[in-house]
Formats: sequence, structure tokens, C-alpha cells
Amino acid sequence: MLEEIITNLIECGEILEKNQLTVIDNLKNLNEGHIIYFFEYIDPYIQNVIDFVISGLEQNQYSIIIENDRIIPLIQKGLKDLLSDTQLNKIKFVNNYDFYFAKGSFQCASIFDYLPRLIKGYSKQTFSVRSWAHVEWGDVLEVHENITNSEKEADVIVKENRLLSVCAYDSVRVSETTKNRLITHHNFLIHDYSS
Repeated sequence: MLEEIITNLIECGEILEKNQLTVIDNLKNLNEGHIIYFFEYIDPYIQNVIDFVISGLEQNQYSIIIENDRIIPLIQKGLKDLLSDTQLNKIKFVNNYDFYFAKGSFQCASIFDYLPRLIKGYSKQTFSVRSWAHVEWGDVLEVHENITNSEKEADVIVKENRLLSVCAYDSVRVSETTKNRLITHHNFLIHDYSS
């Protein structure tokens, strides 16, 4: 499925060269980039979040996880089994509904708006941060256009600040047209290793 989407984008001229979008199996060796992830299964999804956090800790980075209230406890349980309290303090969770709908309608808030609230004494110069965002919305049709615009803005922020940022979408909830549009605003596509 992913290969078909990429081929279609290349043929349509949306991706000018294959090397503009790199398909990866894991995040362990990345320290910057804008990654899109269409997941199908919850267990590998949670494992990918855990791997992302551990990789960040190995690079002395904070991880901001923007996630829903159903999945946060599952991630926290997996992390508590592996990490010390000091390491766990470098992981901050934000409810994804609060993050995306803080202004009343779906909008991608900048992660930098949240950092001072999440990390005491935060400044760009002294803290290295990576983000993982599970993007969700209700059955609102205009959200699809807002998502594309938000991802375009996020791509600029990620590149300017040399961040590592994952944007995760439930594959079932995103149309092929929207997937194609979203891919154009990312430079990595993670392939779910169970699919």
C-alpha cells in the first residue's frame, strides 16, 4: 500500500525524486526530520513510540508525546518497565485533543507554545526536544484541509529548528487522497513493521 502511494505521487509529480521521501522501518538512527506514520495496529504503534523515546534519551533529548487518553497509559506502562524515574521525567505527555483543538477548531499548535509549560526553565538553546503527535479529529469534513495546511506549517518549523517530529495517523481514518497530500509535507515515511 505505501509503495503504491509513493509511486502514484512520483507519477503525478507530487514528489519530484524518490529520494525526497525515504521509507524507514524504525526511528532509532534519526535525530532530525519530519516523519509521517500511517499505523494499522496498536501494538507496533506503541512499540514505535517507546523506541522513539528511548532513542531520544540516548541523545539526551526530551520527548513530547501528543496522544489520546486511551493510548497514553499503554505507552506509560511500557516506558515504566524500561526506564528510571530520571529518564521518565524527560518524557512529557499532552492530550492530543487539547493540543489540536485548543483554539476551538482543528489547528496545529506549535510545539514551542507548549514547551515552557512542560519543561521548567525551557529555552531552545539549552534543551533538545523531539515530538511524536498522534493526529486525530472528529467527523468534521473541513479538518482534512486544515490537516494539510497544518502539516505544511509544521514542516517549516521542523526544518528551521532541526527537530525530529513524527506525525502519526490511524491509517483507516485517512483517505488515500489525504494520505497523498500529507506525504508531500514530510521527508520520511515509517513503515509499520507488522504490516
